[in-house]
Amino acid sequence: MSGPRTSAIWVHLPCCGAHASLNDLDYDWPMGFARFEIGVLNARRARYELDESELHEVGRLMGHPVRQVLAHY
Repeated sequence: MSGPRTSAIWVHLPCCGAHASLNDLDYDWPMGFARFEIGVLNARRARYELDESELHEVGRLMGHPVRQVLAHY
């Protein structure tokens, strides 16, 4: 899923010493950078992800597109 991009955030990569934008790195899982998180929990639900219509509704209520990033612990 492609989501809203952040402004370029440049970082020093310790693996090779290069400088790169976080936007241009290739991540294994969908990832996101945020100032806050919204956790959704409903034990009676069969699926744990929000579907596209639910994500759209959350974005509409927030006034900004949202992206779902599932936690992997």
